Amino acid sequence: MEALGILAVLAFGLLIVGTLLIARHLRRKRRAEFQAWADAHGWSYRPRDDRWVGHFQAPMFRRGHRRGAQHVVEGAHRGRRLVVFEYFYVERQGSGKNRRDTTYRFAVASVFTPTPRPVLEVTREHLGHRLMSVFGVKDLQLESEEFNRAFRIDTEDGRFAYDILHPRTMEWMLGDERFRSLPFRFDGGNLLSWRSGRLRPADIAPLATFVVDIVERVPDYVWQDRA
Repeated sequence: MEALGILAVLAFGLLIVGTLLIARHLRRKRRAEFQAWADAHGWSYRPRDDRWVGHFQAPMFRRGHRRGAQHVVEGAHRGRRLVVFEYFYVERQGSGKNRRDTTYRFAVASVFTPTPRPVLEVTREHLGHRLMSVFGVKDLQLESEEFNRAFRIDTEDGRFAYDILHPRTMEWMLGDERFRSLPFRFDGGNLLSWRSGRLRPADIAPLATFVVDIVERVPDYVWQDRA
């Protein structure tokens, strides 16, 4: 029996070591894949760069603890400077013996704008938003009822929102499938978008294209100083 116990301990130890080795191999493989993508497209790559966590003011960057940014790629797309990365944070749930940590991950893409502008966040309308409206928490309403039903608009400057969400842009957003799953936010000197889940090298170009498509539709006068 004693020998069986020793064998069980050894087997468990080997399992732990094997798991750690596999995890390390997968981490190295992911880093190599991102590095290869960056090299092929003339972008830079950092496995970890947490300075981006404090760069944005969006609520998601204030949630939880042990926040970080990994697989950070920086470069240019159609003449615009961008950063794309995987953001994560940890939330502690439950208490006592039922307490556990849950890690949330997001693929984030951000394009730098010519000048900083007010906050404007556009997300897909959902049941939670409609319940908020019942209790008097309303978002900005535009002239298109179809657009108002489809999207929620949160902004600190209604004039800026009207400048960005002009009729042609609203029509484009209603017809573009990407807006069904991807929100966007003007955040200081950046326009960013995100989706839940891990970032893959194959995601970089589509996310970069999405944010650049949006910023290129902004009228030039929006970037000029206004009284």
